[in-house]
Amino acid sequence: MDAHDSVRDKVQAIFQEWAGERANLLRGDVPARDANTILGQALARTHGALKGDEIAFHLVDWNSDAAFIVAAILFPARFTPDELEAGAEAMLIHMPSHVLAAARLSGHDVEDIFDEKDGA
Repeated sequence: MDAHDSVRDKVQAIFQEWAGERANLLRGDVPARDANTILGQALARTHGALKGDEIAFHLVDWNSDAAFIVAAILFPARFTPDELEAGAEAMLIHMPSHVLAAARLSGHDVEDIFDEKDGA
């Protein structure tokens, strides 16, 4: 088992301690359909049905990334350095584009306030 697999397993175990079977909603291969629908309906009040649904999708599709960072914040000692690196890498590959898309769809002008260009 590599670090990507073991970090996913540990994150699932942490959330199963708290949420039981509902923790499965935080797996990356399980779409958060109910959350998407309910959040999309709430956002539709301001953005319309289609755009509200699109924003909601971009906010819930990185459910496993959110679960990783919460687990790492609450229980960092449960993870090896390799697992933390693997989880961070997966999060940084997947999550930023979704957050950027959601912000832009909702009308927010997103800029790089940290002025981080080309890894400098």
